Amino acid sequence: MAASSPHAVVSISRLAAMTGVTPRALRHYEELGLIRPHRAAHGVRLFTPDQCDQAAIIALLRRCDVPLEAVREVLGEPPARREGSIRKTLQRKADELRDQLAGVTAALATTPTGARRDAA
Repeated sequence: MAASSPHAVVSISRLAAMTGVTPRALRHYEELGLIRPHRAAHGVRLFTPDQCDQAAIIALLRRCDVPLEAVREVLGEPPARREGSIRKTLQRKADELRDQLAGVTAALATTPTGARRDAA
């Protein structure tokens, strides 16, 4: 990428602080093509407000353990449809967790209460 954009306003360290994502993770997301910061002449990554929004979406979905491929799909949506896509993705994750919880709860219900601790 060329020199910095006049709209690039946030450094990677500032974006990390804003999103709770480490600079290392942000660089990883850049390597995966999920986010594309502008570069200043001296190589410093600079993020526009839109890129900050993308990073916030990535951070939200990853905190919910949404796979990176699903994150990529959300980011691929047009901005006008992105909110609905985020909600749908989070609902799928909630359904998946509800199913897992039901399985764990069923397993707990069938575990004998007097089972020996050293039995495995």
